[in-house]
Amino acid sequence: MTTTTTDDDNDWLALQSKMSSILTTQKSSTTPTTQQLITTQNSHLTTLANHHTTLLQQSTQIQSALTSSINSESRALQADNRELGTHLSTIQTLTNRKEELLSINSKLGNRITTASTNIDNYQRVASTDLTSLNELELTHKKNIPKIQRELTLHVMMTNIKWDYSKCERDENVLRGEVSLNERGVL
Repeated sequence: MTTTTTDDDNDWLALQSKMSSILTTQKSSTTPTTQQLITTQNSHLTTLANHHTTLLQQSTQIQSALTSSINSESRALQADNRELGTHLSTIQTLTNRKEELLSINSKLGNRITTASTNIDNYQRVASTDLTSLNELELTHKKNIPKIQRELTLHVMMTNIKWDYSKCERDENVLRGEVSLNERGVL
């Protein structure tokens, strides 16, 4: 790791240089106790400068670690943002589909209501028509003996032989044969 010289480093170096120059110029005029104090102060200044350098290196390492961590978290956040964007797009698509389905459901509900109303109306009409048909059939059934008597009378007069057995098998058809024995034709 490289260290860069900052203003603080320059200040410490200047202070240390100044103290050394003071120590050198005052060696001759100072007493041994003063000289010992100056050496001790110089030693303390050197220790402080070393601590300062160590702290700067640690600060640089911490700053580098923080920058790396911030970059890592920033990439993770960008990935999360992309994923959220995808999810939001999916949610929007699903919301639109939901609205379409609700609209279709509403239309189908309206059609069901209309069909139900029509079924009720058709059932009423069919019930009325069925009642009328039943009454008409009953009337026709009541008239069958009368019609048979009239046909029998007609047969006697016209020589038509009616086949009532086929009438029972096929209710809609009454068959008969014309007998023209007097003329020799069958």
